[in-house]
Amino acid sequence: MNVPVFIVEEVGRTLVGDNTWFPTVAIDVSHSPEIADLARVHEIEGIGDVSTHLMRQDDSIVLEVQITVPVEATFAVVFSYALHREFLYEVADVGALTFATTDTLLASQQQPLWLSVDIDGDALRRSIE
Repeated sequence: MNVPVFIVEEVGRTLVGDNTWFPTVAIDVSHSPEIADLARVHEIEGIGDVSTHLMRQDDSIVLEVQITVPVEATFAVVFSYALHREFLYEVADVGALTFATTDTLLASQQQPLWLSVDIDGDALRRSIE
């Protein structure tokens, strides 16, 4: 199986509700239509069954996201330890990560689409320490 891999370049925070900020990473899904569609499915069907796996390889922290319900999809996101260490600690503290998909065709038609997943904060801390 060919798993799409996204290299993280831009991180930030998304305001959720009145005063809650969630760590957010932008990923360019324009070349991965099956991943681009996940945010739409998430909005309609809910997130379903999601698992995440983390590993550190030298300066990289690799986060694999696997969704099995309501659709099956797997993708990986690669963070730079040197550039994103503090951000990753914030993700561990919150226990969630929001992906802002940047498919320019979809973004021009409507608001950018979002996909949020729960993250095992303890496992993430072990990966980055």
